[in-house]
Amino acid sequence: MVSRRAALGGVVAAAAMVLSGCGRLLRGKDVSAEAQEAAAAVDGVASVELEQKAGATFERLLSGTVSLEAEDRDAGIDVYDEAMRAIITVVHDRIGGDEARTLRVGWILGVLADGTELDVFVLDPETKGEDPRRDQVTAGSLYSRYGLS
Repeated sequence: MVSRRAALGGVVAAAAMVLSGCGRLLRGKDVSAEAQEAAAAVDGVASVELEQKAGATFERLLSGTVSLEAEDRDAGIDVYDEAMRAIITVVHDRIGGDEARTLRVGWILGVLADGTELDVFVLDPETKGEDPRRDQVTAGSLYSRYGLS
């Protein structure tokens, strides 16, 4: 006969195994290192720090900062745009399909040399709408901008 304590321990252990496997499935292929390297190669980028993870509602996120050498906002936007092109292209090429299209990228920020932050909405002001939400910007929403399909 199995004690309640032993049975409960077994259930907890089984649940932990299932959940840890589930986390691996939700993360999918991690392209953060490749995307970081591609963005860092863009002229005018000082450094890049990206992280891929599962969000609170199990959506997949690629977030981080692209530090820019530019102090001028317009020049910084141009460099940030090219860095995002490099990042989205890596996502498209390495992950592919719906998994790549649905990867949330709205929390990748460009940071000018003076500390001013740029978000994805500076790339296409028309997408802002009344209540812009960075957490809803996906890689797929930028495909047409960068000539991807």
